[in-house]
Amino acid sequence: MSAYAIRYADRAAQRKRALGAPQRASLEELEKRLSLNPFGPPAISNRDNSWSAAFQGGFITYVVSNRHVVINVVDLVAL
Repeated sequence: MSAYAIRYADRAAQRKRALGAPQRASLEELEKRLSLNPFGPPAISNRDNSWSAAFQGGFITYVVSNRHVVINVVDLVAL
């Protein structure tokens, strides 16, 4: 199975760029895991075709396109 590509919506991309080094490293580790299986742990179904997954100090919300093998991050929240 191919790894999923991950794309960020504009606002989520801006928030990603603003993360500090520890949060960015944790997010990058999460991206690696999700690219292999966006539906497995630590992903949580939001029951509306979107998923959420936490990283150190924040979380992302995303939708998955199996047709295009893409994860589209629609929001990133740093806590």
